[in-house]
Amino acid sequence: LEREEFVTLNVTNTLPDLTTTHWHGLHVSPMNDGGPHSLIYPNTTWSPSFTVLDRASTFWYHPHGHGLTDYQVSMGAAGMIIVRDAQEAALALPRTYGVDDIPLILQTKAIVEGQIMLHTGLDSVVVVNGVRDAWKELPAQVVRLRCLNASSERTFLLGFSNGMSFQVIGTDGGLLPAPVALTRLRLMPGERAELLLELGGLSG
Repeated sequence: LEREEFVTLNVTNTLPDLTTTHWHGLHVSPMNDGGPHSLIYPNTTWSPSFTVLDRASTFWYHPHGHGLTDYQVSMGAAGMIIVRDAQEAALALPRTYGVDDIPLILQTKAIVEGQIMLHTGLDSVVVVNGVRDAWKELPAQVVRLRCLNASSERTFLLGFSNGMSFQVIGTDGGLLPAPVALTRLRLMPGERAELLLELGGLSG
């Protein structure tokens, strides 16, 4: 999405359950927010329209139906929304989606005999973008990681096994005034962070 763009988002519910779609963090009116009051019945489409008011940042969407949020998010009904603006476009940042601008939706799940279990403290399986033991080959250059903690209750302490530092350039509220160098970053449920890694000259 682009800041100041007028958008209509069509959400079609093909689930057997009621659902909603909440635009987590976006500045929208209550009628477009997708909370528990905006039910989408099975086999119907909800089409909110609004002007994007937010600065460049990483947001996310997820269901917010009463008593169904954890179940539907755990089963995969969540994703990222990337907002861009002129200020972000003027910076020398990686922005080729899926190549050097990588979305990482982080979750923990309890998986027993191949089935996702809910409401249990056994959620010890980490998945990234819905995949267990996920990996991706990255170019040997500066790479941008957009991290989202989409877990129900787990906190992640992000870092690298070799202790390398990285730059935090953005959080839920958009780009920071200046990068912050860290070797570890704690990410709470629902929280987002944008990281820059310098991979130039590295291999493996």
